[in-house]
Amino acid sequence: MPAAALFIVRERRLVTRGGAPILDPALLRVRAFVSGLSASLLFFGAIGSFFLLLALYLQLGTGRSAFDTGLVILPYAVGSIITSGIGIQLAARAGRTLLVTGALVLAASQVTLLVVVQDGADPSYWALALPLFLGGLGLGLTAPSLVDVVLAGVPAADAGAAGGVLTTVGQVGNAVGVAVLGLVFFDALGSSLATGATRLTGYSDALASILPWQVACYVAAAALMLLLPRAATGHGGSADADTGGPPSRATGSGTRR
Repeated sequence: MPAAALFIVRERRLVTRGGAPILDPALLRVRAFVSGLSASLLFFGAIGSFFLLLALYLQLGTGRSAFDTGLVILPYAVGSIITSGIGIQLAARAGRTLLVTGALVLAASQVTLLVVVQDGADPSYWALALPLFLGGLGLGLTAPSLVDVVLAGVPAADAGAAGGVLTTVGQVGNAVGVAVLGLVFFDALGSSLATGATRLTGYSDALASILPWQVACYVAAAALMLLLPRAATGHGGSADADTGGPPSRATGSGTRR
C-alpha cells in the first residue's frame, strides 16, 4: 500500500508538470475503473491461492500423487474451456451479467467443496470433481472478459495504460491471496495437528478454513462487478451512462471535458 500511494503521488506530479504518466490519476475518479481494480484484486486473489492450497490438501493431506492431483483438478479446466468461448462471444452484449454470474458460480463451487471436505474424510474423485467442474464454469464466464468489460468504461486514450494496470493488479491479487490465505491455511493446520488430529483431518480443517474467505471474495467481487459497464467493447471509451461518468479526452487536445 505505501508503494501504491507513492506511485500515485509521483504520477500526479508528473501530470502537473505536463509529463506522460504510466497511469493518469484522473482514472481513479472513474467508477468503472476503480470497481474493476477492486474486483480483480479479490477475484484473482481467491483464484491464485485456491489452486496452491488445494494441491497441498490433495497431495499432503489425502496422499494423492502429483498425477492423481492433476486428474482431480482436470474437471476445473474442462469447465473453464466450456464456458470461456461462450463468455467471449456474449461479452459485447451481456458482459457485466456474465461476470457477476461467473463470480457467483465460483462462490457456489467453494460452498459445495466445503461440504465435501469439512468432515475430515478422504473424498472420492467424483465428490471433488463436481465442485471443481462448477468452479471451472464460473472461471470461464468471468476471467476472459473481465478486462474488456472494465475498459468499456475507460476513455479510449487511456485504455492501454488502464489495461496494463488491471493485469498488474490481477497478478498482485494472486500474490496477496497466496500470502494471506496461506497464513490462514497453515495456522488452521498447525492448530488442528496440535490437538492430535490425523494428517488428513488437519489438512481438511485447513482447507475448510480458507473456503469461506474465498466465497466472501467472490461475492464481494460480484457486488463490485455490478458497477461495471453493461457490456464489453473492443477497446475502452464507450462506457454506458451508469459507469460513473468517465472523463473523455477531446480529439487533438490533452484537456478533459
